[in-house]
Amino acid sequence: MPTQMEVEYWRRRYQRMNYERFAAANVIALITHAATQPLDMVRIRSQMLQEGKTFSGLGYQKGWYPFQIMEEIYAAGGGLRKFYSAFDTFFFRTVGYTTARVTAFGYFYDKVNKDPRRVARPDFLVAAGVLGGFIAGVVTNPIDIVYNRMQVDELYPQAARRNYSNTVQGLAKVAEEGALFRGAGANGFKLAAICSSMTNIYDWCKENSYFFFGPHWINRLWGTAVAVAIGTVVSMPFDMIRTRLHTMRPLPNGQMPYNGMFDCFNKIIKYECNSKWMSNFGSFYAGGEAYFLRLFLICYLSQFLVDYYNENYYDQEFWQPQRFHYQSGIDYDIHDPYTDAFNKKLVATYTTAAGGMGAAHPSGKDNLAII
Repeated sequence: MPTQMEVEYWRRRYQRMNYERFAAANVIALITHAATQPLDMVRIRSQMLQEGKTFSGLGYQKGWYPFQIMEEIYAAGGGLRKFYSAFDTFFFRTVGYTTARVTAFGYFYDKVNKDPRRVARPDFLVAAGVLGGFIAGVVTNPIDIVYNRMQVDELYPQAARRNYSNTVQGLAKVAEEGALFRGAGANGFKLAAICSSMTNIYDWCKENSYFFFGPHWINRLWGTAVAVAIGTVVSMPFDMIRTRLHTMRPLPNGQMPYNGMFDCFNKIIKYECNSKWMSNFGSFYAGGEAYFLRLFLICYLSQFLVDYYNENYYDQEFWQPQRFHYQSGIDYDIHDPYTDAFNKKLVATYTTAAGGMGAAHPSGKDNLAII
């Protein structure tokens, strides 16, 4: 059993927030989110263009063609700067969300994972992801409202636009409405669904396909694609509801079109979905291509940036399930599975130890390597 000092060392190294990790997480988030910002604008505008219309199925809805909307935004004038028109709000939103999510996830993961030398059980990862993502979504909801409104403001006539000039003015206007936490529940559930599903499924896919693909980029690509696909399916309905609640305006009778998350869900099902085309939930996935592509690029780029941060130089971290180590008699849990240290130790053991490979395996078979 490890000593308390050893446990604290591993916790500080892998599970707890520090200044260096805080800076690295936010820099990586800013790079990846800035690179995918045009897709985020396409996603939210696709969702707003869907409002009040019946979803006719894949191939008929304009929101399913992100590049068409991107071309229209670009052709409207302003060039590429048009996609970054609300950059100050984007900056505060990204930093706030990343800080809240990483800190909350790390706190709960530290609580549920008692042995920091090994990865937590899948259900523990899901629990930490749900709690961390939900808290991050609720905390960052006010700035998300400002950001979403600034993204879709040009879809309205000139007289009906909100015309927020910066983040501070936007927050002040939202506070006057008493809407700082409008849609906070949907925002929290969206981030909870993303964090819990993608983190756990990505690790599961990589571990179970490692011995098919090996330490190759296709293993990471496969795990990312599956995780993002499932994350999109489970989180996008909450994202649609969040967008509707954040951007809604009073009706001519003075009433709001939606009275909360559940009322918004019911009205989308009742007035916008079309069961005739077997797509009764299709309206929740308007802009789905842009949403999926953005998440995929963020996740995939982040992995290489994290590798660079960890000085792995684009090499996938060494990870093998414990059941493949039974012949060697070495328990990987007593080593560091996240760096090349354990990999090098095993290679040195099998290639330089007295007796060679035959001595490393009780079966005595030559040329049997598990690396």
